[in-house]
Amino acid sequence: MKMKKPAAVAVSSVLLLSQFCLPVSAESWAILGPRPLGMGGAFVAVAHGNLAQYWNPAGLAQLDNVSGLQIPIGGRAELTGGVLRDANTLADLSSKYSGIKTAQTSGTAGAMDADKFAAFFEGLKSINSMNQPGKGALVNAEGGVNIKIKRFVLSVNNFTAVGAAPSIDVTNIGLGSATGVSGVSFTGTSTAVPIGTKLTARNTIDAALSATDWTNINNLTGGALAAAGITTKTLLANAIVNLAASNGISDAQITEAANKIAESAPGALPVIAAGAAGNPYTNNQTSLALKAGSFTEASLSYARNAYFKGFYVGGNLKAIAGRLAYQKFDVLSKEVDRSEVFDMSKNTKVSVQPSIDLGLLLDMKEQWGWWLHPRLGLVARNINSPKFKQPDIAVLNGAGDKYALKPQLRGGLAISPFRWWTIATDLDLTKNKTQLPGFESRLFSAGTEINIFNRSWINIPLRVGIMKNLADSESKSAYTAGIGLNFLHIIVDVGGALSSEKVVLDTSKSGGKAEEVFANVGVAGQIAFLF
Repeated sequence: MKMKKPAAVAVSSVLLLSQFCLPVSAESWAILGPRPLGMGGAFVAVAHGNLAQYWNPAGLAQLDNVSGLQIPIGGRAELTGGVLRDANTLADLSSKYSGIKTAQTSGTAGAMDADKFAAFFEGLKSINSMNQPGKGALVNAEGGVNIKIKRFVLSVNNFTAVGAAPSIDVTNIGLGSATGVSGVSFTGTSTAVPIGTKLTARNTIDAALSATDWTNINNLTGGALAAAGITTKTLLANAIVNLAASNGISDAQITEAANKIAESAPGALPVIAAGAAGNPYTNNQTSLALKAGSFTEASLSYARNAYFKGFYVGGNLKAIAGRLAYQKFDVLSKEVDRSEVFDMSKNTKVSVQPSIDLGLLLDMKEQWGWWLHPRLGLVARNINSPKFKQPDIAVLNGAGDKYALKPQLRGGLAISPFRWWTIATDLDLTKNKTQLPGFESRLFSAGTEINIFNRSWINIPLRVGIMKNLADSESKSAYTAGIGLNFLHIIVDVGGALSSEKVVLDTSKSGGKAEEVFANVGVAGQIAFLF
């Protein structure tokens, strides 16, 4: 069947733009504005108002697109891979780990009892879990000022992303002696068989270990077990329980510690095996790296009808000021003030680069009079892949001397069964990188907007939506909602997003109650003045 010329032009343009951008990975797509957020992040084919400049500049040429000033702000935080749960565990164990370090430094006899062994195993389990690619935290913030005059938009928008990624040292975890370090001592009653409840705890620990595990733990302690006459895993279990009893730990606490050793052993023992060379724990280089990218875009946007009725083309000419920051600190070597952790001002680099965005929008009702008013949109951002200078410390840590904003490609479809009802869906056509190494983003978005009253002087739009990261198999869907008030020449909108997944934090050890925290949350708001 021969395709009509207008349709052929539209399809050819879409295919050409897709081929230009698809092979690359890009920065994660930001959800700018409460209206798009409330609709689950689906706005490429809607592309109405000032924010069409960002979502799809071709939308600036649509009919009934009023002029005005729009000021959007928003932010989103996401925890990946259960990192908060692991960090919470390590925080609860911090005082016990301090005791382990004191025991290793002073060589105190009997210091490594059941309670400290449980803390050591539980901590290694969490460390092993945290040392996985893509695990950490992401914080995004966006906002700006956009002035639209007919088909032109002048805008200044900022997009900031911060990623926090742990880097775990599983080699320097030895408890043996070293220069200036006496090593822990296991002198104690390893041959005495515990009785009663203590015997049950001994058997629990014994069952959690194997002969190989005993050898690795002995190596980890620099041979301190063998020097104390502990030559089997059963004798080791005896010593752990008996030393706990001699330190005044109750039977109930010993039982709890034994159960935690058994529970943590599958995750902790592989780390012990990796560190069996016995490099001292006091040399541990476990660290937390913070990467941040803040990009401020000054943009001039324009759109027009092209080729045939209902087919719109638009673009942005941009100057982008990119501010990249990097911070890395050792979490076990010293106490660090929180303000110091997030103070990245000393390790930043700022550079300015030009960039170009292009957008296409096909309104099938305008061209063919189709029912439901279907629209198809496609936008490519930063198609020239501008590159920005990295801080020196980031280069030293292998990040490369330049950070590229790779092209983003996103498509969308929208229908409007009635003038007061819109349904839309978007999909990232590029798999996008983030400021968190190993964690990628490819959003699928869907949402709807219903306009109550829908008069020229007053309207209350209600929005709901859903979005999901298809690039991360463990990612859960996030549900979104929003509401607005359009009164005369003033528009106020708010929107929010909550993950369907929660992270359970057990703070009972520190006197608190178990709490549930959403894996990701987002908020956005805006005020606009029409003229």
